[in-house]
Amino acid sequence: MKNILARGGIEFLAVFLGIALSLWVDSYQKNQELINSNHQILNRLYQNLEVDSLDAIWCHKAHKIKPQAAKKVLEWCEQGQPKSDSINLFISRLAIATVFTNNDEEYNALTSSGNIKLIKNEALVKTLYDYYSKVEYVKYIDKTIDDQVVHQFIPFMSDYSKYYKWDKENNVFDFAYSTFFLKSNPPPDKLSFYATMFATSSESRAYSYKNLSTDITKLRNLIREELGHNLF
Repeated sequence: MKNILARGGIEFLAVFLGIALSLWVDSYQKNQELINSNHQILNRLYQNLEVDSLDAIWCHKAHKIKPQAAKKVLEWCEQGQPKSDSINLFISRLAIATVFTNNDEEYNALTSSGNIKLIKNEALVKTLYDYYSKVEYVKYIDKTIDDQVVHQFIPFMSDYSKYYKWDKENNVFDFAYSTFFLKSNPPPDKLSFYATMFATSSESRAYSYKNLSTDITKLRNLIREELGHNLF
């Protein structure tokens, strides 16, 4: 009788251990699949951030030239708007507006799936949250400036311009923007107002984009640390 009970106990223990091992293996495999999926997402995010960096640098440079152009426009107005071969270019630079076209698909995949909890580096998690919060703010301000340009400044300049078109002889910035061709001088007070307004906002934008570039570098370094040999 004791032998039967002992044999039954061993068989029960074997079945129990077999089930437990099977569950552990299944759980381990699922966890590894999640980790591998996370690595793939972080790899794609790493690549996307390189594009973000190039875009942020481009936008930073675009906003850096607007205050310089605004200074030239103000000087021109204060001097009584004398004949100038370059004033079309400087006024046109006031109409520079940027759109930060980052790809946040991978970050959204991380947060919506809850897989962001699998990231071991807390500094990386915090930097991710901070970066994408800043991106949303940058996009909001960029849209504000774009609206001012499209709905205020260009309509204002339309009364004093014969054309507003792209021109290879006038490189507003990176040959990406159109040029105003004046037919008469805009009111100096109103033009000065726009010049100072856009100079102020672009100085702020240039600073924001410089910080964004720094954040991207930090974020890519943290992702590289997190992935280690899994970076491809």
